[in-house]
Amino acid sequence: MPSDRPLHGLRVVDLADEKGELCGRLLADLGAEVIRVEPPGGARSRSLPPLHAGQSLYFAYRNANKRGLVLDLDEAADRQELHRQLAASDALIESFAPGSLAARGLDHGEILARHPHLVLTSITDFGQTGPYRDWAATCAVMDAVSGQVWKAGLPDREPLIPPGAMGYDIAGTTAAYATLLACVQRLRTGAGQHIDLSVLEAEAQCTDWSYPGASLNRNRGVEFTEMRNGSGPVYSIYRCKGGFVRLVVLSPRQWRALWEWLGSPEAFDGPHWEQFLSRLMNADVLTTLYEEHFASMTMEEVCSEAQRRGIVCTPVLAPEQVLANEHLVSRGTFVETEVAPGLRGRVAAGFHEVDGERQGIRERAPELDEHGPALRAQRLEPREAPGKPAPAAAPLEGVRVLDFGIGGVGVEAGRMLAEYGADVIKIESRTYPDFIRVVMGGEMSSSFASSSRSKRGFGVNLKTDAGRRVVRALVEHADIVVENNSTGTMAELGLGWDDVRRINPRCSMVSSQLLGSHGVWADWIGYGPSTQPLGGLVHLWNYPDADFPAGSQAIFPDHLAGRQVALAALAALLRRERTGRGSHCETAQIETVTGMLGDLLLKAGLEPGSVGPRGNRSERGAPWGAYRCAGEDQWCVITVRDDADWVALRGALGDPAWARDARWDRAADRLAAQDELDARLGEWTAAHGRYEVAHQLQARGVPAAPMLTGTGMLDDPHFGARGFEREVEQQDLGRISFEGPAFRATGMLDARIEQAPRVGEHTREICRELLGMGAPEVEELIADGALEISPPPDEAA
Repeated sequence: MPSDRPLHGLRVVDLADEKGELCGRLLADLGAEVIRVEPPGGARSRSLPPLHAGQSLYFAYRNANKRGLVLDLDEAADRQELHRQLAASDALIESFAPGSLAARGLDHGEILARHPHLVLTSITDFGQTGPYRDWAATCAVMDAVSGQVWKAGLPDREPLIPPGAMGYDIAGTTAAYATLLACVQRLRTGAGQHIDLSVLEAEAQCTDWSYPGASLNRNRGVEFTEMRNGSGPVYSIYRCKGGFVRLVVLSPRQWRALWEWLGSPEAFDGPHWEQFLSRLMNADVLTTLYEEHFASMTMEEVCSEAQRRGIVCTPVLAPEQVLANEHLVSRGTFVETEVAPGLRGRVAAGFHEVDGERQGIRERAPELDEHGPALRAQRLEPREAPGKPAPAAAPLEGVRVLDFGIGGVGVEAGRMLAEYGADVIKIESRTYPDFIRVVMGGEMSSSFASSSRSKRGFGVNLKTDAGRRVVRALVEHADIVVENNSTGTMAELGLGWDDVRRINPRCSMVSSQLLGSHGVWADWIGYGPSTQPLGGLVHLWNYPDADFPAGSQAIFPDHLAGRQVALAALAALLRRERTGRGSHCETAQIETVTGMLGDLLLKAGLEPGSVGPRGNRSERGAPWGAYRCAGEDQWCVITVRDDADWVALRGALGDPAWARDARWDRAADRLAAQDELDARLGEWTAAHGRYEVAHQLQARGVPAAPMLTGTGMLDDPHFGARGFEREVEQQDLGRISFEGPAFRATGMLDARIEQAPRVGEHTREICRELLGMGAPEVEELIADGALEISPPPDEAA
């Protein structure tokens, strides 16, 4: 029976190594045939930690579901075999340094001239252009320069690099999205194209809203600080019996529920305490109150009772607790399977479900050249060449999306689709506003503007029968419905998946609930950062000597989960092309966290107790970490991968006598004495600016980069040279700089980046042009409160 997975029939050649390897894995999970091509000695990633019994779990996790082929691209015969494979494939993924493939006779332009049908996705650290194009990097370096590091850790200690391979896996996800975007476009044109994807820009898009927020403050002349402060005042961590919980109390309703649970203390009664700002100003007093109340309760008891009362609370779990968690077990978040030859373990099952079927690991990662003989002997049918060259276009032109997103996940998915041509209609109501729209007190904020730019606004009260009738009419004209509401909300409104497919069988729905739509905690409420503690991220993103979670103010995984949702939407469009029907794709936000920590959680299951907070240290090499530089809170991340990097670092330092000591010549000895090495290196960096340190080390090929904040990214010359900053005059805010695209593509128009809409700004226009409604009917619905416009009727009058 033919596979019903969304990407069945798609064939991909995967040359990515270390950076972006998750791209091919995601495509394979969704049904594509992915051929992992390695050099004769094996991919570099086969040696990357975490390791178990001599095998790289990094490689095993990111190369599941792929087929293995060895080709020596320095040999003409093997290059010819690569071309034979490409002729019968739809996409090529590669992560060679700029110019490296051309030096092997595989120039991007020549590849596309020979295979004009091919989508060629290049994943590099800094992109194919710009002043940092040839800089050496590791994932830790990219985390620093992209704005991911500065929000993590305590103000009196060094900032914290995230655990795992966050930057490279974000880039892999974005690369998978870009690749499918080009495949959707090829349905119309038949033509392939080259995609230049930068890890830097992909990750910078996912570091909250610090970039547009910094630009708005600067443009308004507002003084502001950019300093890490643990988990911060919004997503705070509190002690309880035997552990910690993340408690989030934002709304007056949440505070009243908590106040009653605390015994209704008279000292904290009244409207004053219902205001978030008032509680923020008294955080120390409230922390003591909360922790005294929680002292006799375990994590599970605190969270269960809080959730029963409608209060957002989740437990801080260590990796072994994540693997055993009752909700994740009930969902099948982890599966026991072979992950490498002769090695079985519990591993994150996958990021997506489609029509109730998990899109995840089915086959272990391949041995070196495991499928080579069969692939070389296979008779291949070349893909059809396109006709005349097609002009650059918006790949999603003609696609209509209804965006019911709130917060960061659904709206980010809608934004990604809108920027590449889809008509994205933001469905919302003043009665139940998107909280990031009103977080600053008005009806527009920098965070909302960033995530809902380039959309049209449709105001409707879905609590009214008339409002629901209009929205059901919109579904008839939609290709995709995006939603990340609480479990069951859409079905209660008569807009669940069963309703959508009955109204429009060709429409797909992409959903993202906090903990997924099924499982014993499926009805738990929260925000994206509520998944960090439950998924193990809060525990691991910490100093090794800390007795309390240091925390990060990052709202991860909201932006990344949004990209996973957008990826699923494109997979659904491609599946519809083959089957004629829509799909229901689900991406649980908690499984974005566990998926990003997949190899670390796998090791924790294989070697209990082996995976814990490492601070900024890495098994890969030493010295490795964030080093203080001259100036106030200025840092540079430096990573020494091997002995060659060590020799180069010594040269950059002027080869001082202490560094020439023979005991530093071996990586094992350097790893054993990291405290001393860090102190020595820190003395040198403290005397130099962060950019000076980075440039001196990069001149010798040592991976290093300055830690950048939102303001730092606005001022950085490489971001500027790449055109990342997109300045927009945003209504109700003024001049603001949005994050630019993560990739450039030869066949696509530039990303469409325009201002975000007001509530109901386009309600009349959409009713008239799309639904064919007459003006009297529309005005009556507005007057009755079923439809909403901007400005509201009372203000307009």
